[in-house]
Amino acid sequence: MPNTPKAPTKTTNKADKPNFKVVDLSIAGSSHRITCPIDEVAQLEQAGTYINDKIRELRRAIKGKNPSNEELLVLTCLELYDQCQSLNNDRKNQILANERAKALIEKITKDARSVL
Repeated sequence: MPNTPKAPTKTTNKADKPNFKVVDLSIAGSSHRITCPIDEVAQLEQAGTYINDKIRELRRAIKGKNPSNEELLVLTCLELYDQCQSLNNDRKNQILANERAKALIEKITKDARSVL
């Protein structure tokens, strides 16, 4: 009986799979368990610290009122969205400025070549 080739078996390499870690993160006094890749733990913890700092800033800014954590989180999200939009607008403006500068350099170079 002839040998029939077997289909290759898929081997999994531990290097192919990211290792995950469960991180306990406290946001606005509420604990959250988040599973993330090990190489992103520090970034996740920094994000938690950043968000908590924003919440503290908002609490100080709205003295005399006692907003719920949900209201604080919504306000924080809105502020972060505004910051993201600002950064996107800055990036778009920088791209436009770079394109204008490049066009100007090309024009000057062309004019200089025609004179020489």
